[in-house]
Amino acid sequence: MIRILASDIDNTLFSHQTYSIPAVNLAAADRLREQGVELVLATARIYAGVRKLEAQLQMKEKGGMIIASAGAELIDCFSGIRTVLHSLSAEQIQMLKQFSDAHSGVTLAVQQEDLMVADGYDASLDSDRTIVGIDFLVVGSDFFSYIQKPACMAGLTGDPDQLDEIEAAARRTLRDVTLTRSGPGFLDITPQGVHKALTLRQLCEKRGISLKELAAIGDGNNDREMLAEAGLSFAPNNAVEAVKTQVDQLVGSCEEGAFAQAVAMILNQNEKEQNHGTV
Repeated sequence: MIRILASDIDNTLFSHQTYSIPAVNLAAADRLREQGVELVLATARIYAGVRKLEAQLQMKEKGGMIIASAGAELIDCFSGIRTVLHSLSAEQIQMLKQFSDAHSGVTLAVQQEDLMVADGYDASLDSDRTIVGIDFLVVGSDFFSYIQKPACMAGLTGDPDQLDEIEAAARRTLRDVTLTRSGPGFLDITPQGVHKALTLRQLCEKRGISLKELAAIGDGNNDREMLAEAGLSFAPNNAVEAVKTQVDQLVGSCEEGAFAQAVAMILNQNEKEQNHGTV
């Protein structure tokens, strides 16, 4: 039996073409919860970029969890409890700033609760502001005076072609952090070993649920660990190639109802198992 569905947001549940959750996916979320399967949103977005979707999905009323900042934060929607699980140290942020300063055309953004503090602004950050709806505070030489709270994650952004070289340099230079190319213009940075799957494992342990009872759907490189952990995994047919080759089942694109198709398969499997008296 599948008891939890962990879903990526961008280009999986939420369409970047329409800037919305397709109606078919919204309806599927209700069916999923009506059948007793918990919904967990697992995203690299900071929590501020999930709140509108949390409201659309009525998660505060119907329950569910949000794994935000690529696994560094956990939000219990029903209780409203928000927990910082992991954060970058002051020394690590200093290291990231030095790296950013040494590479022209690259922007560093550091999370400060519901705000991203950035040392510049570029097209990738602008798309994040437009699509995700988060705020950026662009600061200059006094950058560190704005870093006063735990930084769950950071990111390096820039032109996608240039970021290929920057990523290679970052992997040679930056130590004790996790680097994930979450999109063409985005290199996400989290504390070492922190990703969506780590928090999912902890959540399953707390719930007394085995990983075989976990399903997951996602489309990007930052979903690969959770898809590998899940007992049943799905990906949209326009996911990155590495993801498409590792999952149990491909479904349609987000706009074609990828999430809804996964939900239908999960509920069908659960019904068959119930009818056969298996767990």
